[in-house]
Amino acid sequence: MASQAEQRLLNPAPGSAIESAQKFGIDLTLLVERLRMTPTERLHALQQAMISFAQVRGVARATKRTYD
Repeated sequence: MASQAEQRLLNPAPGSAIESAQKFGIDLTLLVERLRMTPTERLHALQQAMISFAQVRGVARATKRTYD
């Protein structure tokens, strides 16, 4: 069963800030996906993202040195 917060995100009330965000183009399903995760799972996902960003940054720096 979906939580109350999840229902509000998936079916925003007309005229609400959530509806405005949805109309602006914000993908609210991503928020729902994160809310379904435990805090520990969210932390792990953040750590994995940080590792990936660091790897990309390292490749970009190595590539820049090659062309300098």
